[in-house]
Amino acid sequence: MSYSITLEPNGLQFECSESETLIEAGQRVDIRFPVSCRNGVCHICRAELIQGRIETRTGELVSPNDTNEIYVCHVKPHTDVTIYMDGVLGPGELPMNTFSCQIKQVSEMQAHVYKVVLEQPAGKLKEFYAGQYLALLLPEREDETYFSIASAPNQREIELHIQADPHLEKALEVVQFLQTSASVQVKLPFGKACLSSVPSEPVLLLAAGTGFAQMKSLIEYLLGNGFDKELSLYWTARKESDLYALDYVKDLEDRYENVHIQTIVADDDQVQSQSTQHHSLLADAVLEGHGDLSRFKVFVAGSPRMVYSAMDALEDAGLEHENFYSDVLEYVSRDQI
Repeated sequence: MSYSITLEPNGLQFECSESETLIEAGQRVDIRFPVSCRNGVCHICRAELIQGRIETRTGELVSPNDTNEIYVCHVKPHTDVTIYMDGVLGPGELPMNTFSCQIKQVSEMQAHVYKVVLEQPAGKLKEFYAGQYLALLLPEREDETYFSIASAPNQREIELHIQADPHLEKALEVVQFLQTSASVQVKLPFGKACLSSVPSEPVLLLAAGTGFAQMKSLIEYLLGNGFDKELSLYWTARKESDLYALDYVKDLEDRYENVHIQTIVADDDQVQSQSTQHHSLLADAVLEGHGDLSRFKVFVAGSPRMVYSAMDALEDAGLEHENFYSDVLEYVSRDQI
């Protein structure tokens, strides 16, 4: 007989038969528990029994009235069970890490966009997925500062693109700190608009400004893993000089047959009026080049208004909602724009 197991506080659920332990059933569906039995360390898999009845290693049946503390590597369910356990990772989830990186490079690329290269410490590389972002933890600054990772995973160096126009005081503070410091504290990974494996579908990437950093990570990951389906980047900016890595993307298009690049730039009148018309032009360009979007995965990085307008236009053209990815959807609702 099989029972439903619920893990709090993250709400993960899985099925466990009465003949297997909670940890055996969880690991079968790629749930990772904090456990170190093989290293001779016990008690790490301790959890709190909130609801249900379980069988202990000695064959005793217990409920929350009998005990709160259980070990998931020993117990088996006799009813549906709810437990509380910190540090459990669901399928595809990565652990959050905070660590110090050496600052290797801070150089202006173009249009007040700075390329920052950080070097991870020696030892095992910290895990993140292509398309995720990190936080820089600056001393004497309470709030974390978030930036998309512009490099692919599994490399010692982490690349960031930071736009620090003269009127962007906080961004300027970050750049000045990085220019004058030897190291910086980093926290990662963040973000769900990412790739944990190479997809079988063709991929469209839509970016505004330094949203290109996220797309660069995805592009390098896909091409580095032999992706041979269509990979199209649509990159928009208010003026051409804001396309700060244009030579880089043109070189990619020259070297890879499946890579296609299109840039969308506002006209002079729009620049003078601070218009965001180029955002709507982005979706128009995608639709002009792709009549049917039902077979694509789409990643979008830009302002909330741009992201939601692109989502509406592309889904009207057949894109499946579950194949539209943007971190904006996680922190800005439609009624906030």
